[in-house]
Amino acid sequence: MSRWIQELTWPDVEEYLKRGDTALVPVGATEQHGPHCPLGTDAAEAIATAEEVAGRADALIAAPLWFGWSPHHLGFPGTISLAAETLTRVVEDVCNSLVIHGFRHIVILNGHRVANLPPLEIAVVRVRNTTGAAVAIVDLALIAGKEIRDVCESPPGGVGHGCESETSFMLHKYGEQVKMERAVDAVPEVGEFEHRFVSVDHAVNRVENPKLSFPPTIEEYGRNREAMGVGGAATFASAEKGAKIFEAIAANTTRFVKTFQNAPVTIKATAPPL
Repeated sequence: MSRWIQELTWPDVEEYLKRGDTALVPVGATEQHGPHCPLGTDAAEAIATAEEVAGRADALIAAPLWFGWSPHHLGFPGTISLAAETLTRVVEDVCNSLVIHGFRHIVILNGHRVANLPPLEIAVVRVRNTTGAAVAIVDLALIAGKEIRDVCESPPGGVGHGCESETSFMLHKYGEQVKMERAVDAVPEVGEFEHRFVSVDHAVNRVENPKLSFPPTIEEYGRNREAMGVGGAATFASAEKGAKIFEAIAANTTRFVKTFQNAPVTIKATAPPL
């Protein structure tokens, strides 16, 4: 039987809720990932991980959210962004709907890395305080950041966006969508400022305590067209590395979900999206 709620009938969901109460909510983005990876890369990573983890941890999966908070990528054709508050409200409504049906443990699988986290965190705070449900976010890069960096062979700055890790993941799971003949490297020059204040490999966050956030504007990001939208070293990617990265993400996420399923929950209210 499918793990995807949209592929089940309502009696199927009701039957699952007799033995379990965990829902995974994959959230990604539709944004440029260089000239070689599809715009749906972030969502595809969340979807693939959700399918694997749902089987290992006996969970159901809500229909994926293909759009995220991506205004900085709007300088590249095809990017579709939600406003931050829209993303927050959509995720909030999805979670509140799941709580009404009896899902007590909800895990948002964020494939869009740090960019989606602020709107998602607001949604989680609202749902938890309103309903009492256990709701958490797993960032699919950060949960396996050490393993990802150990697998990758690119120099510092090589793991970022449309990079060695993301391209490797896509080669492993969706190889037919990747155009490796177009892959380029755009490893940023690292100065004293970055060493002191900003994680060079921002996707896996090797800096223990990042001290600031300085996101680019749409114009700043879009002007950097010579990098083709890549931040990192895409040419270092391989399907073999992708298999290791995927397993690390799936294994670490599964361990978290299984532990999280034991978190005590007392539902104090439901909040129908009206």
